[in-house]
Amino acid sequence: MKKINILLLVLWMVIIFIFSQDSAASSSEKSDTIASTIVNIISDVTHSDKIEYYIDTIIVIVRKSAHFLEYLILGVLLINVLKDYRDITLGVCLFAVLFCLMYSISDEIHQLFVSERSGRITDVLIDTFGSITGISLYYFIRHKILNKQGLIRDSKLEI
Repeated sequence: MKKINILLLVLWMVIIFIFSQDSAASSSEKSDTIASTIVNIISDVTHSDKIEYYIDTIIVIVRKSAHFLEYLILGVLLINVLKDYRDITLGVCLFAVLFCLMYSISDEIHQLFVSERSGRITDVLIDTFGSITGISLYYFIRHKILNKQGLIRDSKLEI
């Protein structure tokens, strides 16, 4: 199982790298397609065309949500690998967040070398918040399950 967990983590890191390698036009096309689908669904449900006025805002939300979700998944996959080798303590969680932060920074630097793309500090912050969310969710859900199974007695997060 350890090898599968590592493989999933590395595969996800490669997927993030591939997404970052998309040109600005390709990346925008993907975001536009998702945003248009959202607009169509909302228009159908509400029977209103007014939502189309907000398409640019929806595109930004889609793009930033993608950053958040990519790194939420990265955080979960990373902490899942780390639990195979260490107890999940505050120190291990902080290491995982730092790792995700560094990967996000490297990802944004990578985008500086991709046609018409740019590296943004705000994206690093969104990515890091996504990874913190994923790591926290993983910790608390795992802790709750282990506590319920009687495999842990104390519910405090140790350093």
